[in-house]
Amino acid sequence: MFKYLFKKDTIFATLSVFLVMGLLSFIPLNTHVLDPLKLALQDFDYNDMAYSRLGKNNDIPIDTSIVVVNIEDADRLAIANMIKKVSACSPKVIGVDVLFNEKKDSVADSMLRTAFAADPKIVMAYNLQEVDHHLSHDGYFFEQAKNKGFVNFVGEEGGVNRSVQSVLQDHDNKYLPFAATIVKIVDTARFQQFINRNKELETINYSRNADKYIVIDGHSLFTNKVDTSVLLNKIVLLGYVSKSDQDVQDKHFTPLNTRFIGKSIPDLNGVFIHANIINMLQEGSYIKQSPKWLNWVIALVLCWLHMAFFIKYFLDKHIWFHLAAKVAQLLSAIFFVYLGLRLFYGSNMQINMTITLTAIVVAVDVLYLYEALCKWLYKKYRYESLFSLTSHH
Repeated sequence: MFKYLFKKDTIFATLSVFLVMGLLSFIPLNTHVLDPLKLALQDFDYNDMAYSRLGKNNDIPIDTSIVVVNIEDADRLAIANMIKKVSACSPKVIGVDVLFNEKKDSVADSMLRTAFAADPKIVMAYNLQEVDHHLSHDGYFFEQAKNKGFVNFVGEEGGVNRSVQSVLQDHDNKYLPFAATIVKIVDTARFQQFINRNKELETINYSRNADKYIVIDGHSLFTNKVDTSVLLNKIVLLGYVSKSDQDVQDKHFTPLNTRFIGKSIPDLNGVFIHANIINMLQEGSYIKQSPKWLNWVIALVLCWLHMAFFIKYFLDKHIWFHLAAKVAQLLSAIFFVYLGLRLFYGSNMQINMTITLTAIVVAVDVLYLYEALCKWLYKKYRYESLFSLTSHH
């Protein structure tokens, strides 16, 4: 292997791999043959296995700074009364993860409008829409609310919610995500840290599942069945909490899903996704990601090493070439995925190994193309290479 490492053909063949990958990226592939595989791997990211298989963050204790109030099937009047009841318990902030998109009951609407307008510690949720390349908002109380945040998730319509959008700007209008608006009220320094990162998308560090948060029944607030002192100086989130695993109302796919391929049932309510984002911002526990240039350098170096190994067997032990190549590809895929998972598990660092794995897989086929090219060049121009006179039977 090492005797071929610095041969010009090893270097040229390695570069050819990336040339072919670049050309393939411009070719639209649309084949029904791949539909079942595409469906099974839809929105798949091997880093999800750090949560579902390695148990990333499983040892993190229950969060005591956030209390979730389950609104269940409450109507607007009941929600307005819940907000009033919670507000009387002196929480740090109240995040209302409920969408009010249109006018309904006049009494309830009046109570909600007053609450959102009068109390800066209450954060209203709304959705953003893109209309004619401009952002517009849903939200009946948008103009009156002193504090509000958008609750759109990155990965809607069946996708996995791995990221949160940062500040969105449309002309002079700035829109903050719901969780960031809450953190802005309780911890301005941590909020500013989030803003200073200046990232379009922030990968969510899912530190806790639903059972790692304190949840109380919103209706029990009116019957004195709950010790309301639990709300004192807490971040309180009002939202819907599913009654069972099969209840998918306001439920979304996340990396915490135990079924990471071919996901069928969403696993986490939106209110808990917001809670995880709040935790990440408050703790400063952001996911670190390797820069793109480093991903390409790693891919180039590892592809070069594999190419030297492939050429050795291709020329010296061709009878074993295919077996050696497939074994090397399989072991490399397992090793690099596992290495990436352990790095993510232990240090919140994500390295994108997709380019590397693709290059290693493509390398064998490219080597055959490179051999054919070298033989043609030798026949046409007497170009000398390692493959000029090779023949395989």
